[in-house]
Amino acid sequence: MMPRPPLALLLLLASLGGCAELRGRKKIQEGNAAYKGGDFATAVARFTEAETFVPDMPLLWLNRGYACRELIVPGADATVNRSAAQCALESFKRLRELVPEDPRGDRLYVQTLLDLGEYRTIERTFSLRHERNPTDLDVVLVLRQVYSKMGRWRDALAFYRQVAALRPQEAEAQVAVGTYIWQVLRAHGGGPILAEYDPRPRPDRPVPPPPAAAPDDIVGAERVALAEEGIRYLTRASELRPADLDALTYAGLLYRQQSFALFDDAAAWERVVNQAVALSTRAAEKH
Repeated sequence: MMPRPPLALLLLLASLGGCAELRGRKKIQEGNAAYKGGDFATAVARFTEAETFVPDMPLLWLNRGYACRELIVPGADATVNRSAAQCALESFKRLRELVPEDPRGDRLYVQTLLDLGEYRTIERTFSLRHERNPTDLDVVLVLRQVYSKMGRWRDALAFYRQVAALRPQEAEAQVAVGTYIWQVLRAHGGGPILAEYDPRPRPDRPVPPPPAAAPDDIVGAERVALAEEGIRYLTRASELRPADLDALTYAGLLYRQQSFALFDDAAAWERVVNQAVALSTRAAEKH
C-alpha cells in the first residue's frame, strides 16, 4: 500500500490550486474589461495568459473565442485574419471538448468557418454527420445555410424542405421554404423587366416579344412547378398561423413569378396575375 501524503502537503497543493484559480479568474476579468473597452488584442492576450492557470474553464475559451473573432476584419490582410480565425477556432473547439452539451461551441465554430468562406470544410464535416443522423435538425440547418451561401440553390432547397418536414407544425419553417423559392425565382429570371411585360393582345399594336431569358434563368414547366411548390408551403403556413401576413404576401409574389413562365398563354398569364393581385389585396387588408 502506498503511503498517504502528509496532510500538510495536501493542504499546500489545495492552496496552490486555489491561488492558480484566483489568478486565472483575475486574468479573465482583465480580458473581459479589455473586451468591453474595445481593445480586443489585449483581451485575447489576457485570456491566453489565463490558460496557464485555468485551462479547463469553459468560460475562458468562450470569451477568448469571442475576442479572437473580433480581430477578424473583412478585407484585412489574409494572414492577419487567418491568425485571428485560427485563434477563434481553437477556442471554440476546446469549448466543445470541455462541454459538448453546450451548443455554443459547435455553433460558433461553424459560424467562424462561414465567416471565412470555408464552405467546403463545413460541407464535408456536416454531410458525414447528416449521413449518420438525417434527422439531426442542427446539422440540416447548417447544411441549408452552407449551400445557400455557396449558391447551390437546388441543394439548399432540399434542406429547406427537410427543415419543414422536421418541423411540420411550425409555420415559420413552411414560410421559409416559400420565401426561399421566391428568392431563387427572382434571382433566376424574375426581375422587374418581366413584371412590366403584358402578353395580352392589343387592338392598337402587336404584342412585342417577351424579354429574352438568360442562360441560368428558370423557365417553363420548372418555374411553374417551383412556384406551385412554394405556394403550397405558404398555404400550409397560413393554415398553421392564419394571421401570418408573410405567407399571404409571398404567395402573391410567387404567383407573379409563376406568371413569367406563361407569356405564351395570355389567358393563363392573366389568371395567375389576378391571383397575385387578390392575395396582395388580402394581405394589405389584414395589415
